[in-house]
Amino acid sequence: MDPFIRVGMAFLATLGAGLVGYLFVDTRVSSWYAGLAKPPLTPTDLVVIIVSLVLYFLMALALAIVWTKKQQSEQTRAWVRFYFLQLLLNAAWTVFFFGLHSALVAFVDVLFLGFTVLSLIASAWGIDRRAAHLMLPYLAWIFFAAYLSLGIWWLN
Repeated sequence: MDPFIRVGMAFLATLGAGLVGYLFVDTRVSSWYAGLAKPPLTPTDLVVIIVSLVLYFLMALALAIVWTKKQQSEQTRAWVRFYFLQLLLNAAWTVFFFGLHSALVAFVDVLFLGFTVLSLIASAWGIDRRAAHLMLPYLAWIFFAAYLSLGIWWLN
């Protein structure tokens, strides 16, 4: 497959996963979420949107770097498959939290997501360290999302 097509697909798939999660969000989410007790450091909606866009861009760039390597080994192909699994877990968090209003299930999902992304980072280290570095802010945000999910579950 042409490298330019892979780069385009990397960005479409990554940004698309973020959008797909929101297709399953309950339309009354604003009033539900506004009524929740939230832990300290809970960001505003605008901060979440900006951070999410930056993280999705960095994630897509990491995928593009790995997916366009000239030498596509079994390790790189497995990394790409695992990357798409983490996109599914990423979208599932949105569905669980905002769609089903289940902070506890979202917390369990984000734990699996964190393990998956940590594995991707470790594996990318041997493929292309740039991809590993690009995924680090995402991992930090996942830890933060775990804190928020657990905190919201605990307080409500």
